[in-house]
Amino acid sequence: MTPHALPLPILILTGFLSGAGIRVADPLLALIAGRFGASVAAAAPVVAGFTLAYGLAQPVLGPLGDRLGKLRLIAGCMALYGAATLASAFAPSLGGLTAARAVAGAFAGGLIPVAIALIGDATTYATRQATLGRFMTGMVLSNLITAPLAGIAGDWVGWRPVFGLLGSASLVAAVPLWREAARTAPVVHGPGASALARYAMLLRRASARRLLALVGLEGALAFGAPPFIGAFLVEGYGLDFTGAGLLLGAAGLGALLYTRIAGWLVRRFGERGLLIGGGAGLVVWLGGIALSPPLAVVAAANFVGGFSVGSFHGVLQARGSEMLPESRSTGMAAFAFCLFVGLALGAGVVGVLLPLVGYRALFGGAAMGMAAVAVLAASDRRAGARA
Repeated sequence: MTPHALPLPILILTGFLSGAGIRVADPLLALIAGRFGASVAAAAPVVAGFTLAYGLAQPVLGPLGDRLGKLRLIAGCMALYGAATLASAFAPSLGGLTAARAVAGAFAGGLIPVAIALIGDATTYATRQATLGRFMTGMVLSNLITAPLAGIAGDWVGWRPVFGLLGSASLVAAVPLWREAARTAPVVHGPGASALARYAMLLRRASARRLLALVGLEGALAFGAPPFIGAFLVEGYGLDFTGAGLLLGAAGLGALLYTRIAGWLVRRFGERGLLIGGGAGLVVWLGGIALSPPLAVVAAANFVGGFSVGSFHGVLQARGSEMLPESRSTGMAAFAFCLFVGLALGAGVVGVLLPLVGYRALFGGAAMGMAAVAVLAASDRRAGARA
């Protein structure tokens, strides 16, 4: 597949719907807990279950993308993700909702990582981060729109219609994906190699092992703690779900700015510069929230955080697409596995520690941990060779 043939608009739509699934429960977590008579900590598996299943599905989905064709896998997973998300709207219990979200997360695992691998097949490394930035526009827009709209819907109609609408939209979106997959010849890698052989090849590479460890830590800290900011705004500041959702939307604005200028940022600062600046911004975000500042400062911190996640993670993402270029979908599956297992474990730890130490200590701890991760990433001289 050539860059000209890359179906970027439809991939952006895929990113939008997948991103909505990842973050749709964040501003609704306190509402879901209340409706089932549970605490926010007890409802945390609604978030962690999706992300854990997303990660655990990767070892299977990645090699399937290389063997069957990436766009075909994306189309099939979109349909099944939509069906599971629609089922979430009818969950009779907190356990049922967690299970439906886990199934949705598993099939969502065949969307973003495989799409990134597809982009890797169609671009040179020099242009890849800029292309990935454009692709991530869909996911960022979903984060920007989903949090405020889900919060507003939570106040007005409850959480069930939110899942129903997202599931229905995903089922509809599967149709053009199927058509594009049928029209496009699949790019298939290593048809004779087993999945285990591909993963063994990946893990023999020291640079890949370092990157996978970094992205797992990033997932636990930079992605695992922020889902609880919405609940903190409701419980700590007394906001309604609409207000919490709007403040969370500031992070989406920051991330959207990153997607618009990603190419310029790489040319101006290099990859190492983005790791340093993005890591510092993440520390400011999480540490700032831990200090419980005025709401205007919270909004500014969220904006900085969204921009910094894009800057820091964008570098790791581009490098992840080159870990195993001969079986790129398998390589990105390992990358996503580490990211989302880290995210799920981070969210799970927050759920356990939250009743014991409170929001502020957890956000402060995440900030300190992220500072260490940023230092490790920026000091990797071999990785910095591309800067």
